Amino acid sequence: MNYLHKCLRYIKELAFCLRVGVTVRDKLVLCWQTLRFHVNKRYGRVPHEIVANIRMNRLVANIKLRDSCGDVFIFHEVLGDRVYHVKSDWIRNEPKTIVDLGGNIGMATLAFAEQFPNAKLISVEPHPDSARLLRHNLASLGERATVLESAVSDRAGKMRLSVAAEAYNASLVRESSDGIEVDVVTMDDILNQEQLQRIDILKIDIEGAEKMLLAHSPAWLRKVDLLLIELHDGYGFHELRRDLEPVGFAVYAEGVSHGVAIRNS
Repeated sequence: MNYLHKCLRYIKELAFCLRVGVTVRDKLVLCWQTLRFHVNKRYGRVPHEIVANIRMNRLVANIKLRDSCGDVFIFHEVLGDRVYHVKSDWIRNEPKTIVDLGGNIGMATLAFAEQFPNAKLISVEPHPDSARLLRHNLASLGERATVLESAVSDRAGKMRLSVAAEAYNASLVRESSDGIEVDVVTMDDILNQEQLQRIDILKIDIEGAEKMLLAHSPAWLRKVDLLLIELHDGYGFHELRRDLEPVGFAVYAEGVSHGVAIRNS
């Protein structure tokens, strides 16, 4: 990214902070934290948390962001750039149930909550500290939102979560002595526990574990109408089409690493 593009990007992000911050203090806190993030990305140190109130159309939320775990980047990517915005021609009816796998600190879940104010939201996140912030950031949604502190894969049990400096890059591995041990549930577990007959929108950003979750076209996919996914190394569009087309999805690329799968049968 050249100097001019960087400047334009920073101006856009600061304008977003000024637009969504509720009070003058909130606007200044978000602007200052955005500038600090770009000037000094101090990943790895003990994070300091900022608190701000944001307003996005009908939705008002009190959010916490860490200053050294990539949270500011996610705030702008998901809420500012709207990377998970659902286009009207992707859905047939107003979504009733949205499941967010890899909920991180809740920015995508908040975006869905704003776009679909009548939907029930289930956000699944295994990283303990991210899950703590996730619960805080979704508190304004009340009973609309449920947080499950767990990883999701093709088999339930325990696995290791390899923790990166940027908390949103924590990845699930079957055989490792590194990282932290986390609970793992399956999609069938989530469907049964939350008494879900269908999932209108399923968002997946689980740092490579999608290849375990979606392999061999599991039967639960037939209960999903729209799937939004971020792909990672080792699992690309070829593999995604291989696993989703047999269960009735049409798969489209939305940028380099984001895919959209729409049920067509």
